[in-house]
Amino acid sequence: MVMALALVGLGLATARPAHALGKGRACMFNATEGANGLGHVGWAFRVGPADDWIYGATESASWNWQRESNYATMLATFRTTNGRGYYDHFRCKDTTNSSVTAAKNKVNQVYSRPYNVVNDNCLTRSVEIFKAYDSSFNNLGNGIGNGPNWYYDNQLIGFGGRIYL
Repeated sequence: MVMALALVGLGLATARPAHALGKGRACMFNATEGANGLGHVGWAFRVGPADDWIYGATESASWNWQRESNYATMLATFRTTNGRGYYDHFRCKDTTNSSVTAAKNKVNQVYSRPYNVVNDNCLTRSVEIFKAYDSSFNNLGNGIGNGPNWYYDNQLIGFGGRIYL
């Protein structure tokens, strides 16, 4: 019994954290007219190489949401959430790794915290989720003190151009 526990402990000590499913992709969705013209954002990340996405947003102090579906359903969801046209475009970045479990855990963590319009909001939470998903996002600023539209237009280092919904 002691030997078995020792072997289990050794296995845990030498196990590497999983960069779970290889290459990934993450997207930030923008609602330019949200928050009285300062903008509003949502987040999305791909689960492995398949057409499977986890996505969501902090819409307000009392409303966080997340879903999992294919790419087409994700786009349809963002097209219609808060009324057709509220989310109007998005930008994406391919990643070399995708730590899906870490990102899902971060979603649960940020959604469990009290909302704060200045430093714990739709933007800062989206950035935290991206950073948990892949370390290539560590060069992104945390979003504190930035309007979502300004951040979306100026701070998404390595993200592609706008894709309109």
